[in-house]
Amino acid sequence: MKRGFKVLIVVTIMLLIGPMNVSAYKFNGKKISNPKNAHYFIQGPNKYFTSGLVNEVKKGVLAWNKSPKIKFTKRVNTPGAEVRIEYIDRNLGDYYAQYRHADEIITFNKNWKTKLNKTKRIETAVHEVGHALGLAHTQKKNDRKAVMRERGFNNKTVPLSDDLAGIKKRY
Repeated sequence: MKRGFKVLIVVTIMLLIGPMNVSAYKFNGKKISNPKNAHYFIQGPNKYFTSGLVNEVKKGVLAWNKSPKIKFTKRVNTPGAEVRIEYIDRNLGDYYAQYRHADEIITFNKNWKTKLNKTKRIETAVHEVGHALGLAHTQKKNDRKAVMRERGFNNKTVPLSDDLAGIKKRY
C-alpha cells in the first residue's frame, strides 16, 4: 500500500509540473509567405566574401530543407528573396552576424569570417536563417536542442529538435 501511494504521489507531481522535456522555441513575429517555395539571395562572391564562404552560407540556408515545412528552392535576385544575405568586411561588436527584422536582411561580418571555423560559420548561418523564418532565441544556455540559443555553439550544421518543432508550429 505504501509503495503504491508513493508512486501515485510521484505521478501526480509529474502531471502537475508538466513534461520535463518542454520545447524551448519562441517566435519573433516574422513569417514567410510561401515556405515550401522559399527563395534566397546571397551577395557575392567577391574579394571579401569568397565563393567558399558563400557556399558555407548556402549550406546554412538549405539546412532548413530538413523540415518538411520549408523548402528553399533557388537563389534569386534580392527583390524576390524571402532571405537576403550580405557580408560586410568590418566587425559589428561581439556579433558574428545579425538578422535585421526591419530590413529583412542577414549581415555576416569580419568576426564571422576570421574567428569561427567552418562548422561554426555554417551553424551561424543556420541560426540567422532561423530568425528570418520567424524563430527567436530559445534559452540563454546551450542545451543541445536548438541552434537558436542566445549564446554559444552546438557545433551542428543543421536545425535541431526545438528548431524543427518551432518551424512545425509556425508553419
